[in-house]
Amino acid sequence: MSDNRREFFRVSFVRAISGKVAIPEKEEVFVDIVNLSAGGLVFTASLDFALHEKVFCNFVLLDEEFLLEGRIVRKLEKDPYFEYGVQFVIDQSTSSKLFQQLNTYQIRKRRSMLND
Repeated sequence: MSDNRREFFRVSFVRAISGKVAIPEKEEVFVDIVNLSAGGLVFTASLDFALHEKVFCNFVLLDEEFLLEGRIVRKLEKDPYFEYGVQFVIDQSTSSKLFQQLNTYQIRKRRSMLND
């Protein structure tokens, strides 16, 4: 039996998508988003963020821009960078919009794999 405790399906990217992460009152940094769900994301960065830090994540998915608040809930050091897991703090409307974009992305990804 699977031990998957995730509430939302997760889309993993073949090539990470670019995004920005900012800590309130500080400069934003460019990051690589490795995977994404309506509940959170995983990104890599060279900066050392604190666990449980409040962050704002900005990215574009299928021409739709998202700016989402979250908290860092997982941190792994992978020399020379860090990998972070972020759990979003978002309303139902935004979550639904992101879920819809992820679903569309996943369908397009599968179709392109079938057409190869």
